[in-house]
Amino acid sequence: MRGRVSGKRCALASAVLVLSGSAVLAPPAVAAVSPFAEWAAQAREVALPTGDRLTVFPGANGGTDYAFSSPPRTAFQSYQTDGGDRYVIPADAVPFLGQLDKSLFDVTALAREKPGKIPLDLTFPAGTAPSALPGITLVSAAGNTATGYLENPAEFTAELHRRIAADTAAGRPPGSSVLPAKIRLAGAPGEARPQYPMKILELRLADLRGRSVNGLVSLVDTDSAARLTRQVEVDGVARIAVPRGHYAASASFSDFDETGKLTAARTSWVEGFVVEDSPGVQTLTVEEKHATAEITVTAPKAAEQDLLVTSFYREDATGRGFAAGVAGGTVKQYVRPVPKPAQGVLHYVVQWGGKAPQPEDRYRVDLSFASEGIAEDQSFSAKESELATVRDRLYADPADAMPVAIENGPVDPVIERHGLGAFGFFVPAPGVLTDYLGTAHTGNWVQYEQTGSTRMLMTADPRVYRPGSTTTVDWSRGPLTAGLGQWAQGRLCEVCYAGGTVSVAIQVLRDSVPDHTAIPLSLIPKTHFSLYRDEKQVFDGDAYGLTLDVPETPATFRGVLDVDRTAMPGVSQAGKLRTELTMRYDPSGPDASLPAPHRCLASDRTRPCRIMGALTVDYHLDADLSTTSSSPLQVLELHVGHAAYSGAGSHSPITSATVSVSADNGATWQPAQVFGLFGEYVAVWRNPPAGISPSLKVTARDLAGHAITQTISNAYTVGKAER
Repeated sequence: MRGRVSGKRCALASAVLVLSGSAVLAPPAVAAVSPFAEWAAQAREVALPTGDRLTVFPGANGGTDYAFSSPPRTAFQSYQTDGGDRYVIPADAVPFLGQLDKSLFDVTALAREKPGKIPLDLTFPAGTAPSALPGITLVSAAGNTATGYLENPAEFTAELHRRIAADTAAGRPPGSSVLPAKIRLAGAPGEARPQYPMKILELRLADLRGRSVNGLVSLVDTDSAARLTRQVEVDGVARIAVPRGHYAASASFSDFDETGKLTAARTSWVEGFVVEDSPGVQTLTVEEKHATAEITVTAPKAAEQDLLVTSFYREDATGRGFAAGVAGGTVKQYVRPVPKPAQGVLHYVVQWGGKAPQPEDRYRVDLSFASEGIAEDQSFSAKESELATVRDRLYADPADAMPVAIENGPVDPVIERHGLGAFGFFVPAPGVLTDYLGTAHTGNWVQYEQTGSTRMLMTADPRVYRPGSTTTVDWSRGPLTAGLGQWAQGRLCEVCYAGGTVSVAIQVLRDSVPDHTAIPLSLIPKTHFSLYRDEKQVFDGDAYGLTLDVPETPATFRGVLDVDRTAMPGVSQAGKLRTELTMRYDPSGPDASLPAPHRCLASDRTRPCRIMGALTVDYHLDADLSTTSSSPLQVLELHVGHAAYSGAGSHSPITSATVSVSADNGATWQPAQVFGLFGEYVAVWRNPPAGISPSLKVTARDLAGHAITQTISNAYTVGKAER
């Protein structure tokens, strides 16, 4: 299973990441500012203490996105704090929360650590000398505290399982056998306390038999979530200071058998709890025994369940609050029925997925259901007439034998406020995957693709799918390029300016679909970016974007991005990419304003953000799913347009396009015949002999003087001639 949950209160934006900086080669009148500071943390693979591996990368508005790099072993709880940090907690660690500090599962913080072993701070009981724990190596000790690192996650996880199994076999709640020390991520900060008159609230968790257990409570002040929204670790009991008012609380419980195997996940609630203006300690207990409604889903097509995700969005009247969820595969899930609250919103979403009984059938069924409050009856079904058919055509480099993953996530207004998420599974590529998407809850779904060996996440805007419709979507269709596109969902504008602050960046990889651009998950292609202002170089370094301050006078900017993918595994096509954009800058000119919900990378927030006239090219090559052509005569359709955000951007008429082809790695170029007008072109040339991978060079211009030149080495492969 592959899972993602994106940033708080935002849609996923394809992050513009600066990989490294360099000296700014600029005259005094041009001062470079911190390039894309909020995106500077590059995508990084991190390991949880249990050994599960995820890739973490920035989402929009300061949030965090993640994708599983290795198949998850069990169910997971996930949530994001107001500060933007994302927490992913495996079910087998939940019984030890409080002893295992939640900072250990803060994947945002783990991504900031240097690659390698997880650094730890350990606190032993008073009067106890620090000693080694399974899988943990101690480095230093003082009194009853120590520092160390996680040496062997498998050994550490095995110890957790051993304790869970022993507790269960003895009739004790899992996690009752106390760990020798309390463990936290080294240097993890404490939580900030809200500045309101406080009352002491005692939080408890009780399992099916009423026994006190450890876990995590999501707590929100439903009068005003701004006053308090927290996830609280409960180690038997926890006391916190909270403002008086009305509260909602939820907790997810993990049930295990005597071997330590997870058998069920249950989410229970307390609604309408009142913290009164009294001097005593008040107690709120979340009880597992109320989570008795089992979630069952009946699909309209034969499918074997491999995904069940429950998401809970508890907000106050302003739309602020927490989002929490449990993601699993075949494990049973139960919830506590909760009426629609009188105050604020409890939005409940169930996402279910199933694969075809026979792998060769190559289809999936993905459904979603939503309600306000949680109904008593948790049996869900969909009608075949409600399904939308999506034919995902999965293109793949002929040198890449790794499967790819298509990820799906429902989208509705509440989900959008907290960030989009998607879950999916690997399938062999190249090939076609038919996905039947349910539309009873929403016809609006987001899809992403995780590529094979190159480890990229190809993102896309959400799309509306109507029941009974059939839609074909191309993924990683070549020739792949570096460049910009057209987007409707909120993202950062890479080619915008606000007054004298200008941002120019070029996405390192995109395919033939206008809103498809890729984020590196773990393998980062080599990039080099140069920026010129009126042909004077103002930046040159290993990056792919820049924000800088310039004089507010008309000028021409030329950005040149070189991407080298030749060292990446599974790459035999589009190994080297060069994209050169020429754009006019005129702070008093007619450039379109950037509309909401998109955001401006330019830093002058006192000035309107405007979109520069950067050109884009979409390629439709006559080739198969491995971007291989066997025709003597090659045809390439080109659509030339401008970078656009919800339709806003330059609409200057396209005046010309050229295509050149090289059969000798760019030593010589031959012009192709190009037909067409106003951005729609068809190029034709004769293919070289089989076995050669020609390179392409494409240029285009518009009436306003904006231009693009793209060079793609080994753009496609020539196969044996068809008979």
